[in-house]
Amino acid sequence: MGRHIKYLWMLALASTLLITVVTSLLLYLHEVKQQQHELQRLAGNLRQQWQLNPDALPTDIELGYLRSQGLAVQTGSLQGDEVTTQQPPQPGISRAALLQAAQGISGLQQAEEQQHTYMLYLQPLGNGSGLVVSRSLSQIRQHYLQGWIGAALTDLAVIIILFAGFHHLIRPLRDQLDRQSLQHSLSWENMSGIAVRLNAQQLILDANPRFAALFAGARDQRLSDIQPAAERAHIVRYLQQALDSQTVVDFECTLIDRHGDEGRWALHAQPWHISGRDYILLTGDDISKRHYMEEKLRAEQQRVRAYFDSMQTLLLVCDQQGNIQRINQPVQALLEMDKKQLRNQPLDYLLPKTHAARLRRDWQQLLGSHAGSLASEFPLVSASGKESTISWRLTRIDSGDHQEVLLAGLDITEAVANQRALEAANVRIREALEQAESANRSKSIFLANMSHEIRTPMNGILGASELLLDSSLSEDQRHYLDIIHNSSHALLDIINDILDLSKIESGNLEIEQIDFDLNRLLTDIYQLFNEPVRRKGLSLVYYYDAGLPANWRGDPKRVRQIITNLISNALKFTDKGRIEIRVSGQKQEDFRYLLNIEVRDSGIGIAPDKTDQIFSAFKQADTSTSRKYGGTGLGLTISRHLANAMHGDISLTSEIGHGSTFVLQLPLHEGAAPEKEIPRPVQNQTLHGRVLLAEDNTVNQKIAERMLSRLGLKCKTVANGEQAIAEVLSNDYDLILMDVNMPVMDGITATERIRDLSNHKNHIPIIALTANAMLEDKERCLAAGMNGFISKPIRLDTLGKVIAEILHSSNPAG
Repeated sequence: MGRHIKYLWMLALASTLLITVVTSLLLYLHEVKQQQHELQRLAGNLRQQWQLNPDALPTDIELGYLRSQGLAVQTGSLQGDEVTTQQPPQPGISRAALLQAAQGISGLQQAEEQQHTYMLYLQPLGNGSGLVVSRSLSQIRQHYLQGWIGAALTDLAVIIILFAGFHHLIRPLRDQLDRQSLQHSLSWENMSGIAVRLNAQQLILDANPRFAALFAGARDQRLSDIQPAAERAHIVRYLQQALDSQTVVDFECTLIDRHGDEGRWALHAQPWHISGRDYILLTGDDISKRHYMEEKLRAEQQRVRAYFDSMQTLLLVCDQQGNIQRINQPVQALLEMDKKQLRNQPLDYLLPKTHAARLRRDWQQLLGSHAGSLASEFPLVSASGKESTISWRLTRIDSGDHQEVLLAGLDITEAVANQRALEAANVRIREALEQAESANRSKSIFLANMSHEIRTPMNGILGASELLLDSSLSEDQRHYLDIIHNSSHALLDIINDILDLSKIESGNLEIEQIDFDLNRLLTDIYQLFNEPVRRKGLSLVYYYDAGLPANWRGDPKRVRQIITNLISNALKFTDKGRIEIRVSGQKQEDFRYLLNIEVRDSGIGIAPDKTDQIFSAFKQADTSTSRKYGGTGLGLTISRHLANAMHGDISLTSEIGHGSTFVLQLPLHEGAAPEKEIPRPVQNQTLHGRVLLAEDNTVNQKIAERMLSRLGLKCKTVANGEQAIAEVLSNDYDLILMDVNMPVMDGITATERIRDLSNHKNHIPIIALTANAMLEDKERCLAAGMNGFISKPIRLDTLGKVIAEILHSSNPAG
């Protein structure tokens, strides 16, 4: 019973005390919860940037360790991760330093332990209300113990026992809160970047070792003090922005390290408001290398843009869809538009509608093919409506996941206009050439017709005069007949000169390449001019270099014509003295010589300023010359053209009153000996054979019949080609003299028919007789199957020579 009463009393007392304790405990727990909430908020903020530093040692003022790590383990005082409230051997930390730190004054403290010296940084842990966390629990405990003593002094022992029990229950919670509050502050020691804590005045309060090593940062130093002067205002503005807005501000700036070297840093400014005070936690990473690369890239881009804008070539960059992204200055000037107006505009916006489809086709071809570029041409239209033709080179640029197209263009508007003008001019020139050629053909036809018409009567005059001169005549008759004969030959020379000039101007002059004996040719010319020279009381001599070959390869007819013209010219203007012909030369290579043929006279001479004029057509050195000496002025002109056609030339040196020297220079190859010529028949030489003469002009019939009779040939005359064919089929002839232009059937057609005969008569020799002296006429005759060609007027010696050659090379009928 007494035991039960004792238990009841104890139960009542315990109940009373329990109510009191529970009430006090609830108040105490409420305070602890508030502190826990504050610490959790603080720890949450710090956890984002710091990690737990293993070298930190949390303690309270009495040096009761909450967790042993780092230093305590290193000194051998505690085992790792051991939680204790006992006081292990201390590394010489003074209580005064701890009390100072607990009152909010941080600082370095030197401590010694077991022959080791340590530099310790002491800093209190405070909550948002400014209460120091490391001593808050003991303060709260003391406050409420005093209340308990006043209310229930008699229950002090029980309260202490119960409180101790509750103290053991909440102690792990206190340890957790303290550890979280330390988590951030213990981490920045190992940060790879810099970390600085600044106050509201932007003074450095403390910094991590990385910052201290780089910048030797001291307390109360402004961060802007380690910046270039030009950037100091910027960092002050960014930090103030973080404080004013209470938000994180990220920025870049340049900092100068302790060696004076500048580096680029990416900084992160986070504002803090603790215990009524503003702070800034500034962390940063060195981005100098990245900044250098970015600046280098930026400079390269600026250089490319400068090149892009400075080039005179039209440059546009379009995206894959054909929208304009960039243009250079020449494009802007051409289009009379601003770059902003054109950005993102489709390219075909600048084209005439007629060219848009072509552009799209080229665009699709470029993007869809393996070729990296293609050429195109399309115009651009400016804001004022001016259209410019551009020649483009489109180049595809592959940039990873997208494509661009670079268009490089050249304004060819002027070139196109010039081309069109040139084409129009060419059309006009072609038309003019066609008209000139037509006129030239008309002239040639006219000259051929006139030559034919003139030569036909000339044939009668010269033929008759030549036959008469071979008859018995009185002295007066022979004199007058000589006049007729010589005048006719002079007229024939003029006709021949005009025809030669016409051939030269029309480009129809043909140069032969055959072997000939130059010495023999000059001998013939000498014999030709010997009598006229003798009659004027002059002498004609020629010298031939004995070291030169006698045989050459070239056109002997044209060489003879040139030398004859030069001697005729010398003979005309020389009244006394002599005319010399000198032949010399220099050997070149491959049997080639530069042959010099000089014709020197002692005549009247030519003024130096007139030497070029005499080689112009229809001109002479003096108009009085033509009146006194006669001539058309074509001889020297034709001679120079002929020399040029043979790749040579004619030069002149002259002096008034002392004569002239013409030098014909010809590049000729040494030739073989020409075939032996058949002796030329003279007038009293007799030929044998039957000749069929086909000639429609009765005068020419009479002249030809008389000449053939003089040569000893029998002749049968017909008036056209049909009659000639019928006569050939009916009778045998040794030779046919065939006029080319005849009625009913011309000589060309008749010759072709004869050559088509199936019997032996298709081989009968045929010689063309024609008043057409053009080269093409001769070619037509030879192409039809004729064996020879004689131009009217017919000379007896020429006729005899040609007939003798033909009969000698064939088998005469008898």
